[in-house]
Amino acid sequence: MMVRAAGVLVTAAIAGLPGCSRPADEARAPTAPVTPAGIALPRTNVSLADRAAWRQHLHWADGCEEAFQASGAGTDGGLTFTSLGDGASLVEVVCAAGSYQPSMVRVRLVESPAGLEVVPLVFPVYTSEDGRQLTLSRETELWGTSLVDAPARTLAVLALARQTGDCGVWTRYSLADAEPRIVSAAAQLVCPMPASEPVNLSPTEPPPGWEPVSRKD
Repeated sequence: MMVRAAGVLVTAAIAGLPGCSRPADEARAPTAPVTPAGIALPRTNVSLADRAAWRQHLHWADGCEEAFQASGAGTDGGLTFTSLGDGASLVEVVCAAGSYQPSMVRVRLVESPAGLEVVPLVFPVYTSEDGRQLTLSRETELWGTSLVDAPARTLAVLALARQTGDCGVWTRYSLADAEPRIVSAAAQLVCPMPASEPVNLSPTEPPPGWEPVSRKD
């Protein structure tokens, strides 16, 4: 089985979903320079115009923005800000809307009297080419729905393999350190036939019956 989302190869998320596999050193996104503090831009109900203004500070890739422009509709700017405490925020930036799940890049925004530090996040991600084994890569763009547990500084990503929502990979990451780290993960690589009931995304527990995946990040 090749896990796919909206016609795109889905990188199973022990990690989130997809992106092209690449060596760890190539996937490591550079840290943007510290910029002056005091950006007076909305962090809720972000409009398309707000998104364009934020991009001047957060610097997400052209490919992500092109996917958003090609697949987006309406006036939602596709940015979500979650405070992680101590001046740090997680910014989730929608790239492709997808037919049943989006792709996103994520940025850590650290605010201090010295200014704003913008750190693009790179995640350990698993891809299944044959529906039996998972291969680890590191990606900046993940496919799947997600939930942030701000007090725990964790992110859960459910990367579905098909629109019926009954197979794929669930991953919980720690955001407490400079780079995301896998806390736990589980997968249902073989999609049931016929399709079963769709699973729900939990911020702390994998879908019932999904097989735990050994952490290798």
